[in-house]
Amino acid sequence: MKPRALIALAGRLFIGAVLVYAGASKVSAPAEEFAMVIGAYDLVPTSFALPIAGLLPWLEMLIGWALLLGVEARAASAAAGTMTAVFLAAIGSVLVRGIQIPNCGCFGDAMHFSPAHAFLFDSLMAALCWLIFTAE
Repeated sequence: MKPRALIALAGRLFIGAVLVYAGASKVSAPAEEFAMVIGAYDLVPTSFALPIAGLLPWLEMLIGWALLLGVEARAASAAAGTMTAVFLAAIGSVLVRGIQIPNCGCFGDAMHFSPAHAFLFDSLMAALCWLIFTAE
């Protein structure tokens, strides 16, 4: 296996695992908790926070499992990349606007990243998604 293909495989497994873990950690708690985090970003109307909080973790897990299992890996990497770009935009907007949030909410109550650390982590994820997409 070529080095680029090996890195893409490792990246696909890493991103898949991260998305499954992130989604599962949020699904295991009441959606209202994640909705409060979404609301703290002040990007969507309050009435949208709960539906997003109910749907997003399941979408993360679906895309994560597709990456882990190699099902439509190119499409799954594009979906993961798009989702990561949205996360980057949301976290970036909090940093730029100076909104103080205790953590990014990326992993529910399981892990807490500061917005700056989450931005760096999501930047890595976006780069890996691009690598996977272009390697498939």
